[in-house]
Amino acid sequence: MLSFLYKIYFIKFDNDFIDQFYKRLIIRLFNIFIPVYFYLSHYFLKNGLNSQKKTKPELIVSLTSFPVRIKKVWLTIETILRQREKPDKILLWLYSGEFNGKQTMPKNLLKLEKRGLEIRFCDENLMPHKKYYYTMLEFPNANIITVDDDLFYPSDLIEKLLKYHKEYPESIISTITRQIRVKQNKFMPYREWDYLKVNSEPDYRNLPIGAGGTLYPAGALHKDVFKIEILRKIALKADDLWLKIMCIRNRTKVASIAGEYPRFFIPVIQKNKRPLMNINIGKGQNDKVFNNLLEYYQIPLTVFNEK
Repeated sequence: MLSFLYKIYFIKFDNDFIDQFYKRLIIRLFNIFIPVYFYLSHYFLKNGLNSQKKTKPELIVSLTSFPVRIKKVWLTIETILRQREKPDKILLWLYSGEFNGKQTMPKNLLKLEKRGLEIRFCDENLMPHKKYYYTMLEFPNANIITVDDDLFYPSDLIEKLLKYHKEYPESIISTITRQIRVKQNKFMPYREWDYLKVNSEPDYRNLPIGAGGTLYPAGALHKDVFKIEILRKIALKADDLWLKIMCIRNRTKVASIAGEYPRFFIPVIQKNKRPLMNINIGKGQNDKVFNNLLEYYQIPLTVFNEK
């Protein structure tokens, strides 16, 4: 069902007005129909994890959420449980200071534990970094796919990430990708880093945007990724940039599969959605964070031009 509906959503029109109207209409209908479909059909589904022998290295999907989104995060996780290619684990990380244990969790979310979801609580509020930090720390030899908590993911996402991982096993594989732009020996502002619309071979300039789903092979990031004191001081709200610097320091390139999907994925409509991305981009916070990271780690501009 997800595959069929996404095929409809990915239809594009030459007329921009019609195309935008069509896109908004499908997003609205998707948010009405899919929750009902998920609720009615989950009775017929079994474990959403890999039922065969555990893969080596282990494949884990990791995400986080917070109170204003917790009621609807089950929808995102349903799309992961219904993937054609199954992960070995699905971990949802929550900050213990924001929740009073599992008894406060929505029933629709708790039901997913029977099909493989693991709900974990952590004592540090690392904000968006929670979606990868504790999973990578606990499972250093695993391949880890990070996703956001407010999107409906197409059922072939993991399948396509793994396909390109096999082609580029030492690279990070990213679905939504911006390309870092350099002009006249200076970094262009973050808002001018174009989104890729076609697949890209591994490149140091490619910046993975975590919302689309990103596969991090085991050992892809520098060990400093776990240095909480630096993370908190420089990049607490900019996990994408922090992870990018850690892959640069580890000499890991990023391959993009942006060409596999004609549009960004369908969002789960939220009443109280925090515009963290809008703040980071609109107020220039990403530019400040990126420059501070480059300065702190003494990373030269020339690294981004290497092949």
